[in-house]
Amino acid sequence: MIPRLLPFSVLVSYVFEVTSGSTYEQLQPIDVVRTSTVGNISYDCFEDQYDMPLVFWHKANLESKLALIRSLDEQDVSIKRELLIAGCKWLWNSVPGLILLEVYSGDQQIKSFKKRGNLYSSILTKVNSTHWRCDDNSFVEHVEVNFENEITVIVEANLSAVTIDQCEKSEEPKNAFNGTNRCHHTTYCTYRPGDRPFAAGNYWCVCRPGYYSALSKFDGALVEMASPEEINNKYSCHKCWEGCDVCDGPESCMAKFMWTQRSTFLGITVVCIISTVILIWFVHKNRRIKVFRIASPTFLIITLIGCIIMYSEMGIMFPECTQKLCVATKWTRHFGFCITYSALLMKTWRVSLTYRVKSAHKLKLTDKQLLQWMTPILVIILVYMGAWTLSDPPQAVLEKETETNLRFWRCSNDWWDYCLAAGEVLFLAWGVRVCYVVRNAESFYNEAQSINFAIYNIFIVNIIMMTIHFFLFPDIGPNFKYTLGFIRTQLSTSVTIALVFGSKVVRVLNGQGDHWDNKHQAKGLVSYEMNDICEETSDLQTENEELKEEIFKLATQIGLLKNSLMHVNNRHLRKNGCQSCNPITSNQQSPTSKTGSFFKSLGSNSCLAPSTSS
Repeated sequence: MIPRLLPFSVLVSYVFEVTSGSTYEQLQPIDVVRTSTVGNISYDCFEDQYDMPLVFWHKANLESKLALIRSLDEQDVSIKRELLIAGCKWLWNSVPGLILLEVYSGDQQIKSFKKRGNLYSSILTKVNSTHWRCDDNSFVEHVEVNFENEITVIVEANLSAVTIDQCEKSEEPKNAFNGTNRCHHTTYCTYRPGDRPFAAGNYWCVCRPGYYSALSKFDGALVEMASPEEINNKYSCHKCWEGCDVCDGPESCMAKFMWTQRSTFLGITVVCIISTVILIWFVHKNRRIKVFRIASPTFLIITLIGCIIMYSEMGIMFPECTQKLCVATKWTRHFGFCITYSALLMKTWRVSLTYRVKSAHKLKLTDKQLLQWMTPILVIILVYMGAWTLSDPPQAVLEKETETNLRFWRCSNDWWDYCLAAGEVLFLAWGVRVCYVVRNAESFYNEAQSINFAIYNIFIVNIIMMTIHFFLFPDIGPNFKYTLGFIRTQLSTSVTIALVFGSKVVRVLNGQGDHWDNKHQAKGLVSYEMNDICEETSDLQTENEELKEEIFKLATQIGLLKNSLMHVNNRHLRKNGCQSCNPITSNQQSPTSKTGSFFKSLGSNSCLAPSTSS
């Protein structure tokens, strides 16, 4: 509650004077009040020693109240008198703390108001003045204001009826006592109206947010009498744990980390990272084996690198969240996902383009072409993440757990997160569509089917985790959040590695990496794979020469068998010897000669001509 006279108060300077040869120290008004009232309900008046203008009333306030009166024309004497009387009556009734109000027009008194029992009469000096006097052991402030139109207003207020407010009030006009409380810096002042008028200590010292004490607040009257050492030790509050806005004691309000659980998850993740590095070495070492060669070792290694980046997120989330760790978490999560998913999707897209070709000409897409198409995707995510980091990086914000009301640090989510999440959902949807197109495509070692299942799995896991992260449980505790991160990493990363690389590694370890499946051999399966097995020119030429040689041998044997069968019991052929009738001696062909000349010689053999005799 604000005292009725305080809204009209201002901060004024103080004065000192020398009397009886003694020099009184320069004091503020609050020092005088403390000297006379601290520790006592009654007070003493030092009119003979101090001339201390407290100025609860001042000229600027009265001029604003009586602005209409000041603007009156001097010739309208009757109207002026009536307005002056009405204005003074309003002022007297609106401020009950006044004990005297007199208005003069020139030397003539127009109106006078006095409290009953007040025998004191003011002396008109026609000089703007204010002073502090004693009246029946009470502090009285006398203010005399002269206006330009020869109107003088004298106001006196009994300060003994005013409760001093020593707290800070920056939004209100200053007075001589604003901010004079002695509360410790760990506490703040709150005004306490009561039965101590014009005395120091009418306030409570309450602990600030983030601090606690055995007592909820301290009496300002006791604080005024305490020494600086006592205020520091007895009337101060203790700081709460970091992040606690309100606390009742030294107990922490921060959520505790389950370090055993987090260490277990981190240990499993480290094992996965080491296994992935070994798998990269294994793929590179056996890149010439058909089971890896048809699956494009380049994209297999890129996929594993993206998985390692996604695994590293668990190590970054392990300690308590900070602003730098938030930035690193976003980078590893989104950039690792983009690398892994883009590599798998490029391979599936190549299968889709090859599988949908209607002409006899086979569409051939090399790894270099796919890398050229994959590069813009990675550039886009790099530019987006870089702009995010430089312009508005993620922040570590303090949140409260819903169930336990404990606080914890987490990374903030803003429109950068939501836009990137929407883009990833569209990217995942396109990948699912590509997988649906090639769902019936047959491939060596079921490569296309394995990648399809991996993409479906990534899509489902990411959609579920985005829903949990953004909508269902945005403020879950740090332990549950770390557990969800571990589950997301294992389902989206470890399952992908198992689907894409599991069967290949088993084949190689069993020595069947270069063997085709029997059903594929029977069907003569055309390779829809991302890396055509026939890309190596030297092997292709060797296989073609061997195939030609076998065809020529077969054609030779068929020709000999035809000649032999035509001579058996055929009376139209001459019986006498004919060297040219022996295809072996007359038309011996090299196995590598053209088949056309061989069959032409068979068709022109004179021994096959019908006999002219008989």
